[in-house]
This record gives sequence, structure tokens and C-alpha cells, in this order.
Amino acid sequence: MFEIGNTLREARLRRGLNVAECEVGTKIRAKYLRAIEDEHFDVLPSPAYVRGFLTTYADYLGLDGRLFMDEYESRFGLGSVSERRVERDIRARRRRGRRSSPRVSTEARLGWLGLGGLVVLGVLMMQGMGDGPKATPFTPPAATPEVPASASLVSSDEAPEPLKVTLRGEGDNGTFIEVHQTSESGPLLFAGILKGGGERPFPTQHPLWLRTYNAAGLTVIIKGKARTLTGGVATYRVDRRGVHLLGTGS
Repeated sequence: MFEIGNTLREARLRRGLNVAECEVGTKIRAKYLRAIEDEHFDVLPSPAYVRGFLTTYADYLGLDGRLFMDEYESRFGLGSVSERRVERDIRARRRRGRRSSPRVSTEARLGWLGLGGLVVLGVLMMQGMGDGPKATPFTPPAATPEVPASASLVSSDEAPEPLKVTLRGEGDNGTFIEVHQTSESGPLLFAGILKGGGERPFPTQHPLWLRTYNAAGLTVIIKGKARTLTGGVATYRVDRRGVHLLGTGS
């Protein structure tokens, strides 16, 4: 067992590098590099980011990223108490950030139901005060047009063709990406490093929520049309109309 943060800090100092230089070289924000060196892993967006950033940072400093990953897994691995605490803190922050929608109270719903019942009762009483039952004229049912047998085999609600999205890493470093279905709180489809030249397909019926820490290291391909992104940390929405920038920075 060794200290992850101190080992990385000592390696950086031996190479004569400061955190700002490492930020440029790894495309990882300085505050996350400092958090890794201090072993404040809860500062990072999720344990998936910890694994990706830890490997990238160690490799950049000339160390074996796999050893640091193994050490992190042994101490904070999937299912451990520490990782569950980190995940719980992240989910709590996201819940606080979302605006809760207004809800109608049970008492209000019961009140409206009661009012509706009184209105119906009043109408029935007024009808009962008439001169007696009246015959309702007979109206023959309308003829139902015949539908050809072949028409029943075609559904108007057929599912649309799946959206074909492929993510491809660019340059020497590629990028670390996190992909969710529909929104940030949707199911996680992928989180990890996409190296230069590597590709990851995502056939889906739903839009994708995408976060990248090096947008310039990523190309998005939709139905064969490629778009290489620009900039650094950014979030995007990918749908049938294209790639839409949602925000930049952390």
C-alpha cells in the first residue's frame, strides 16, 4: 500500500512541474489535480472520473497508471463504503441543484372531487323534478367503414429508426467523456478515456447527454456526418438535429 496523492505530488516536483503546467499537459482542471494529490476524491464529479483522471495523471508523470488504479480500487473500489459515500454525496448535490416541481396536496384533490360530486348530484335532482321520463329517440348506429386487411398490418406508431451516434477520440490525448441517456440524471451509458483514433458507437432511440474534459479531442459522428468539437470542458446534447452546446466549464 502506498499514498496515492503524495506519490503523484513527489513525481511532479521531481520533474520540476507546477499544477498549471500539468493542467495543460493532461487537459484535467487544476482543482481536480490538487484534489487527487490531497486524496480529496469526493471533489471530483464521480468515481468514474477519479479512475480516468488518476490513470491519465500518473501516465503523464511517467508513472504506471495501472498501479495507481489498483491501489485506488483496493481502497475505494466499487461497492466499498468510501465509494458509496462519495456516490451518495454526488447524488445529494445533484438533487439539491434540481428545482422541485410543485405538487397538488391530497386535501386539495379531495376538495375538488367533493365539489364535482355536489355538482353532479344537483343536476340529477333537477332532472328528477321534470314531468316524468321522456322517451329517447332511437338513433341507428353509424356504419363502420371496412378496413382492408393489409392496412391492419401497418402501425402508425412504429418506432423511429435508432439514432446512430459514434464518438471518436482525436489527437494524442483524446478525451475523458461521460455519456448519459437523455439528461445528466439519466442512465449512464459510458464513462472513461477515449484515446485518439478510438471509437465508441451509441445506437439509441433517445438523445444523449455528453460531457467532455477536452472537447477538442472529440469528434461526434451522426449518420455518417462528422463534427470535431473545440474548446475544453463542455457539456452537449446530441440528438437527430445535431450537436448542441449546453455549457462550458465545471
